[in-house]
Formats: sequence, structure tokens, C-alpha cells
Amino acid sequence: MKKILLTVLFLTSSLFAELDWASSYEQGLVKAKKEHKVVMLMFSSKTCKMCNYMKKTVYENDDVMEYVGNFFIPIEVDVQAHPDKYGYQVIGTPTYYFLTSDGKQIGRMMMGGATPEGFLQKLKEVKQGQ
Repeated sequence: MKKILLTVLFLTSSLFAELDWASSYEQGLVKAKKEHKVVMLMFSSKTCKMCNYMKKTVYENDDVMEYVGNFFIPIEVDVQAHPDKYGYQVIGTPTYYFLTSDGKQIGRMMMGGATPEGFLQKLKEVKQGQ
């Protein structure tokens, strides 16, 4: 009975698992430096259909969640709430920048959405290129 209960609890918790987004841009940079992780900086807007697709499909993929959780600090910046975009060039949403824990850009920015598999491949390339 105890094994069944633990199994049910594990499965239930994984159903509601989600990425641990930083509460702010500044807090995310501090956390990345402290944990020696790469920053995944996503510029989005509430009306962006592709942003919502990424949140509901890609970021809820178990492989993507695990990889991001192990190697990245995800930060989401709403372009309407932060029109200065912290100095980054953002033409459309979603736009991604990947940064070292010291705040240096890794590779080129990425625009648009991807499949879970495609996004995971991009994350692996970023991690290797850091």
C-alpha cells in the first residue's frame, strides 16, 4: 500500500511540474551566478501565440523541463511591462538570449518557436558552446 501511495504521489507531482522561472531579471542573473548555470532569457508578450505554445507544449515536455532544470535559469521578460528590454534587441516575440552566469551572451539570439525536440537540441548546443 505504501508503494502504491508513493507511486501515485510521484506521478501526480510530475503532472503538475513546471519550469522554475526566476521571479525577475535581476534575481535570475544572481541565481545563475550562484548556481553556475546558463541563463535562458525569453522575451514574450501575453498576446503572443507562439509564446503561449512554447509555455504549454515545449516547456511542459519532460525532457525539456529536466534539461532546463539541470543546466539553465529561465527568465521571462514581458516586453509590454519592460519596454526597455534591459538593452536587448527584441524585434518580435518570443526572442531568446542565452547568457553565461557572468551575463555574457552565448551564440546568437533565437526568435520564434520550436518543437520540444528542436528546442532541446538548441539548449544542448548552447550548453556545449558556453
